[in-house]
Amino acid sequence: GVIAVQQAPGSNALEVVANVKKTFEELKKKFPPGMEYDVSLDTTLQISEGINEIVHTLVEAMALVILVVFIFLQSWRATLIPMIAVPVSLVGTFAVFPLLGFSVNTLSLLGLVLAIGLVVDDAIVVVEAVEHHIEGGMTPRDAAFKAMEEVQAPVIGIALILSAVFIPTVFLGGITGRLYQQFAVTIAISVLISAFNALTLSPALAAMLLRPKKESKSLFRRLGNGFNNWFRRMTDHYGTASGHLIRKMFIPLVLLVGMAALDGVIGKALPGGFVPEEDQGFCVLNYQLPDASSLQRTAEVGKKVEAILAKTPGIRSYNVINGYNLLTANSASYVGTAFVSF
Repeated sequence: GVIAVQQAPGSNALEVVANVKKTFEELKKKFPPGMEYDVSLDTTLQISEGINEIVHTLVEAMALVILVVFIFLQSWRATLIPMIAVPVSLVGTFAVFPLLGFSVNTLSLLGLVLAIGLVVDDAIVVVEAVEHHIEGGMTPRDAAFKAMEEVQAPVIGIALILSAVFIPTVFLGGITGRLYQQFAVTIAISVLISAFNALTLSPALAAMLLRPKKESKSLFRRLGNGFNNWFRRMTDHYGTASGHLIRKMFIPLVLLVGMAALDGVIGKALPGGFVPEEDQGFCVLNYQLPDASSLQRTAEVGKKVEAILAKTPGIRSYNVINGYNLLTANSASYVGTAFVSF
């Protein structure tokens, strides 16, 4: 026998599947000998896999951010501040979800992945400014006050500009607008919370944690000095090259046109939809006999379909339903549908 379960509007698909499996595990204890059950088609597998991939990406993005901050600032105390500020911004974004009617799904999590690279900027700006004044001889507390006098306006300006880019999507209508809302508003909220943290939490942490760097001949310090010298040389070369290009305007214009043309070529090869098509892990087959064919003839064809599916590599399970057409959602004696899980 086959039992089909459909979720009610507004319900959580993953929760429905988990409850169905839990219920069948309880019923299995009462099954007669020789009777088993199997979930032959689970349409939420791609959702679970997508969320797992995004969680992995969140962890990887966070690790990369920490690594980059540590390499450039070369201080575990300075690295600790973005490590604290970024999760606060992301968790704060989750707290706003219920107020907006949003759910944790692939689109909102994708927005959080992109938001990590944005929310870390504010904390880095504050930490770098405070460290600069500490190196100039100021105490951490005075350096934090001085740094905020200089960077609070840019931090607010960045937050307002990014919000102005994303917030207007709230007013888009239709299904596409709904998709853009969850994606863009997630980024906008995280950026605003990040700016608030940069004006409050980050300078407070900087004043508490940062200390003047002491001279040291350790291996780590030598590696840090080597990186700083290399980066300083690269910065000088970049400035020299930029000055040369400014004097030779023809070269950057040609490069700009070439990059625009390359961008157009690559853009045509990329999917045009906002949400890319992904492998769902299953397919649906529909077969139809001549009109007025008996259900017995349809069942014979269904057996042939089962025989083909049983011999096809890569198919995990399948269900064949005779007398039902999924494409038209009606019942008739001469049609059949097969659900195939890969």
